[in-house]
Amino acid sequence: MSQSSLPAPLRARSRALARWLTLLLATLSLLLLAERFSAAGIALYRNDADAGTFGRFGAQFAAAIPEACYLMALWWIRAALLEFADGAFHTPVIATALRRVGVTLTVGAAVALFLVPGLQRLFGAGPGYLIAYDIGSVALCALGWSLAMLAQVLKRAAEVQSELDEIF
Repeated sequence: MSQSSLPAPLRARSRALARWLTLLLATLSLLLLAERFSAAGIALYRNDADAGTFGRFGAQFAAAIPEACYLMALWWIRAALLEFADGAFHTPVIATALRRVGVTLTVGAAVALFLVPGLQRLFGAGPGYLIAYDIGSVALCALGWSLAMLAQVLKRAAEVQSELDEIF
């Protein structure tokens, strides 16, 4: 495909998917806030908070860090869909989105594996272990790293294609 604008049906579908993803992100963000912080927030609101309440709030904040990273990965996909909807050339957009999503997933999964248990212990809600070995987090970390590497390959391929287009 040339570097001209994407076909209208693809642009319309990208815009519709971006709208759907915006709604999903808003819903998931509200659910994350409600799930993680409602109990501690209610205790603070009722003025019956003690030191344990602040510890629970901190532990929930630590647990929310990887989840926020995963939501950010969805945000980057939404941004790529909006660029497609605006007619951007697909290869650079895909390479950028893959890199961003890959790095964000890797960071979120690494934080879930290595930092969350220590942070929760710091806030007094210690899980009793140093590393939260979770096969899902390990897989997400590897997947994110792989996506970031694929983005580098795709970016280099686009550069080579651009050079070839200039020659011919």
